[in-house]
Order: sequence, then structure tokens, then C-alpha cells
Amino acid sequence: MKKYLLALLCLAALASQAQKKTIAAIEKQVSRPEAEAILTFLSADEMRGRNTGSPEIDIAANYIASRFRQWQLSTVAGAENYFQPVQLSQVKPPSAGTLQIDQLTFAFKEHFIALNGNDTQLGGEIVFAGYGAPEEITPAVKGKIVVVYAGIRGSTNPMEFYTAGPDKLKRVAAAGGLGLVELLTNINFPWSALVNYFGSQERFGIQSSSELPHLLMKDQESLAAFREKGSGQGSLTIQGVIAKTIPARNVAARIQGTDPVLRNETIVISAHYDHVGVSKPRNGQDSIFNGARDNAIGVTAMLSAAHYFSLNPPKRSLLFLAFTGEEKGLLGSAWYADHPLIPLEQTVFNFDCDGAGYNDKSLTTVIGLERTSAETDIASACKAFGLTATKDPVPEQNLYERSDNYNFARKGVPAIDFAPGIKAFDEELMKYYHQPADEVASLDFDYLMKYFKAFVYANHLLANNPKTPFWNAGDKFEPVGKALYKK
Repeated sequence: MKKYLLALLCLAALASQAQKKTIAAIEKQVSRPEAEAILTFLSADEMRGRNTGSPEIDIAANYIASRFRQWQLSTVAGAENYFQPVQLSQVKPPSAGTLQIDQLTFAFKEHFIALNGNDTQLGGEIVFAGYGAPEEITPAVKGKIVVVYAGIRGSTNPMEFYTAGPDKLKRVAAAGGLGLVELLTNINFPWSALVNYFGSQERFGIQSSSELPHLLMKDQESLAAFREKGSGQGSLTIQGVIAKTIPARNVAARIQGTDPVLRNETIVISAHYDHVGVSKPRNGQDSIFNGARDNAIGVTAMLSAAHYFSLNPPKRSLLFLAFTGEEKGLLGSAWYADHPLIPLEQTVFNFDCDGAGYNDKSLTTVIGLERTSAETDIASACKAFGLTATKDPVPEQNLYERSDNYNFARKGVPAIDFAPGIKAFDEELMKYYHQPADEVASLDFDYLMKYFKAFVYANHLLANNPKTPFWNAGDKFEPVGKALYKK
């Protein structure tokens, strides 16, 4: 028994020494001059807010790739020279449109808006298919316009009303349907705001392989009889759509793990590198949205990890990803989730870095902290550098669904968003969030260096932990995770 206890004490001492050695290496290698250099470059006025589709976002992408090249990180098949092409489109909404169901007529903007499709003129049978779940979109919809409820059955999450739609459109297209109409129910969101965004402004989206019309419609009591009957006759006309292709790129690099078994598992370390560009000048005021906090901080954390692990490769493999188009609707990560460079079933975690800023410099705010088995490693890493890891303080804001981690989670990959410390969405935070004041000169680098080092150490602990991270029991993404990994 004494020999057994002695062996345990020796192992604990060795583990403690290894941790101290790693922390010392991170303290030395994650340097303030390098962090300041990256942040200053990305959030400079000359970068003009790194808007998607701008020349400046291409400069930012080249800068990130040059860092990967400098540190001799490997490229990945499908991302030549570190660039994964992303097919985006910029769409001018229709100028007019009419939807008729039986004897009822509905008008563009007043009753519906268009999310996808070109100019259209259709007529014939229209069918109702519940929530458009896989079992509800059957071959019987072939040659018909399909009407469904928006969102997911049983959910009132506003993000799911938006994100579930593209999957439904794919099902309708695969079954031979002619178009999709989603009825917006059970959500308190101003119709005028949706019309302003989708019906009046040019917007970005993922270039769809389908040209089928996809409409979002205010739920109409007048359609109760149609829904109960399940089918009817009607027509759809859409006019004035103008779409153009926008070249875009995710930036990707890989480090292969050192363990002969664990190297087959990959952790994705990610951050989005776009921001919101430049507004019209008003009264001579600054109109450049530099995006130091959102999200040059995140890119700096990701690049700090890339540099450290280029010199200290862990047991698991790592994929570093800088996403485009996050501010336009999580577009770069949505594209990646559907076109992964590493198969998702081999991707065991997404460690995303994104945030609105900070108003509590004693914390890191980890959106989704309590959702996965990675909580202990993340909390330990933060503590090692004098910070406390806390979970989302404003769950009503649906922050988990508003960053790139969500596109991994919906596929089943455990994911979190490692953000700077926030205690509330207060005036201090909103002073910089999506504002021209968000410049590098306003940052507290004493705090940020603790944050960057905790980020690197958390990834070190996860990438070397013998146990593969997974969703905690009962999490809403646990079932899809089990399906992905065939557990």
C-alpha cells in the first residue's frame, strides 16, 4: 500500500512539474510585442474595418497566411496556400412579388420576404408539411411549393428560426419541390426589422447551389383552413432580384499531433477576421469600425496559439481557422461546416475565440463553458494566469448561437466561445461594440496578455488530455454528437 501511495505521489509531482514547465514556456513565448503587432496591424485605419468583400479583408487574410507560413505550419488539402475558397453572394432583394394560396393573395414586404432564389414565376399545387423535418419532406412534394412552420418543433430560440431554414430548403430541393415558404410563428421579433434587413438592403449569403425560392412569411390566421386541409392551389411571382458572386476565403493551417493514436483527433482553434467596415462620415467624426475587440483580439489569440504550438506540438492534431463573413451571418464557418477540410467525425472540439469586448478584467467569459467536459481544463488554464472562467452571464442574448462555434455545435462537434470578461451588456461594453471607438489604443494589454496565455494553455490541456472531450449529458447537442461520432 505504501509503495502504491508513493507511486501516486511521484506521478502527481511529475504532473505538477510538467504543468509548471508548460506555463513557464507560455509566459516566455506568448509575448506582448507580438500580440501588439498583430492587433495593431489588423485594426489599423488603413484596414478600413475589414469588411467582407473589401480589398482590406484580403490583406488581412494574406497577413494571417503569412504568419502561418513564417511558423512553417502545414497546409491542408482543399486550402491551397492556406486559403479555403468560400462561395458567397451579395443579393439585392426583389422589387416586387406576389404569393397566392387558394383565394388568398399576399404581397412582398407586407406579408413575406425572400431569403433565396432568383426571379420566379410558378403555379400549381401548394402543400403544407409541418415543420419541414426530414420525415415530413417526402417525395410527395415533387413539383409543388412547400409551406412549413419556421424554426424547429418545440423551440422558441430566434436563431433557430433563421438557421433551420437552409436545411429545409435542401430537403425540398432533394425531394423535387419547387420552393419553400416558412411561416414565422411563436417568436416576438418585429416584422419591420426583418423587412428592413431581408427586403430592403443588399445582403451577403452563402452562394446556394439551389435557385429555389425560399420565403419567410408572417403567420397568417387566414391560412388556418389551408394548413388543416394540407394542400391547395396557387402561384408565386418574384421580380427584380440581382445577385453577384463575392470571392471570399477562410484561412487554414494544421499541426499534426505527436501521439500515434490521438493525432487522429483534431481540435479546431478558430476566430473570425472580418468586421463591419466603414460608415458614412457624420460631422467629421471617425467612421472606421476598426474592430480591435471584435475580433482582432480573437485572431491574435488564435495566432498566439499557432506560434506556440508550432514550437510545442501537442498529442492531438490542431487545425487553425480564421473565418470570413462572421458579421454577415456566420457565413465562413457555415461554409466550413458543410465543406470541412478535416472530416467532422475526426474533429473532436472547436475552441473559438470571439467577443464584444470586456468590462470585467478578472474574468474570461466562456460561452458554453458548462456544456462540455472541457470545463475543468478551461477553468484550470484561466486560474493559472490569474483569471476566473465564467459561463454566459446573459443567456437571453443567445450568444452561443451568435458566434462561429454554433456551426460546429449544430453538426455535433463540442464547441465553446472563449471571450473576454463580461458581467453585463452595459454602457461600458457598448461604448466599443461595433463602434469606431474600438481601436487598439483603447485596449488594456496587461489584461489581454493574461487572456491570450490562458487561451493557449487551455488548448494545451485539451490537446494533451487522454480523454476525448464531449457534450455533457443532457445537452441539446448530445444526440447529434452521438450520431456524428457513432457513440
